[in-house]
Amino acid sequence: MYILRILFFAVITLNCYTTLAQNNEEQITDSIETSVDTNHPKNYQIPSSNRLATSLDNKVDAEIRHYMMKKGIVGLSIGILYNGKSVFYGYGETAEGSKEIPNEHTIYEIGSLSKTFTATLLAISADSGIVKLDDPVSKYLPDSIPPLQYEGIPVTLKLLSNHTSGIPYMPSNMHPANKRNPYKDYTVSDLFSFYTHFSLERKPGEHYEYSNLAFATIGVILEKAYQKSYETLVREKICEPMGMFDTWQFIRENDSLRFAQGYGRLGKPVSHWDLDGFAGAGALRSTAEDLLKYAKLNMGIGPPDLVDASNLVQKLTFSKGHYVGMGWLIHKPGSHQIIMMGGLTGGFNCYLFVNREKQIAVVILSNKWGSHVETPAYGLIEWLGKSPLQEDN
Repeated sequence: MYILRILFFAVITLNCYTTLAQNNEEQITDSIETSVDTNHPKNYQIPSSNRLATSLDNKVDAEIRHYMMKKGIVGLSIGILYNGKSVFYGYGETAEGSKEIPNEHTIYEIGSLSKTFTATLLAISADSGIVKLDDPVSKYLPDSIPPLQYEGIPVTLKLLSNHTSGIPYMPSNMHPANKRNPYKDYTVSDLFSFYTHFSLERKPGEHYEYSNLAFATIGVILEKAYQKSYETLVREKICEPMGMFDTWQFIRENDSLRFAQGYGRLGKPVSHWDLDGFAGAGALRSTAEDLLKYAKLNMGIGPPDLVDASNLVQKLTFSKGHYVGMGWLIHKPGSHQIIMMGGLTGGFNCYLFVNREKQIAVVILSNKWGSHVETPAYGLIEWLGKSPLQEDN
């Protein structure tokens, strides 16, 4: 678990402006590790759809109930893929007092898990010859922006995708008008304006430095290359071929009732987030059902061109202190590797683990900030990997 924790905290996700998304009562410390969660009342009975009928049911319940009480989490949707089948569980509520248990169709913000979709789009475009991963990023930016290079060494698209480009975590010209929805008014023009006045301070490709800005830049480049919106690209290139009907950047009106209410650090309702110029870094919303379909793709199950792209994003591209593919973090590189990525927004937290060799995956989505859902998710995928389930009678 210690190795996992190191890797998780290397993923800073979208929480840079989570502080801005809270009110003065909810100021967040610099370290997620030191954040304090509210607890449910001692007599609180956690609602659940878990039937407690199988060994997996009981393992999930053992992992989740104590964890939810300790963390004061409002609701969870859990998806597990094993033996070729998908199993789902819901705990808590989609909104406090609603008495509605989350399920596989409940919609959550997935934050930086979106980065793996962005990386997959990049791999698709590279496989089709639209871009080359070793191309300088400057080739795809306006001519008015000085070359992104250091001592003649350029930033490439691949280096954007593995957080070694030298591009900072966030742009210095981000000044949100609405601190509860901090990315909404940061546009592509703002992003280009930042780069006009930016210069690298170190050699690209040598150091891991997690960067939301890098993935926002990939998203903008792909939109320009295809002349289509980020959401359209995700839908056309990934979701529709995989039968993922509930993964969108913008929630459709008839699906709004399935969108869980998000809760901040002290358990107060917070606004949903909207991303414009930063779409490629974390704009997507999704469900447990869709994310297990996405996990299948990353196990090699899907249309051949998409499988090729998923193979590419899982290849190790950097291994100095962090093991990184394109968008994905890699745990235990090699034949037993697990790819993993999480997401954190003002009121949501999620994590997805995929073990391709053993064909197992776990996703947990929470409608509360800082839920640390990586902890039970990792516990479950490790248990599944060591104790392969037989069908219960």
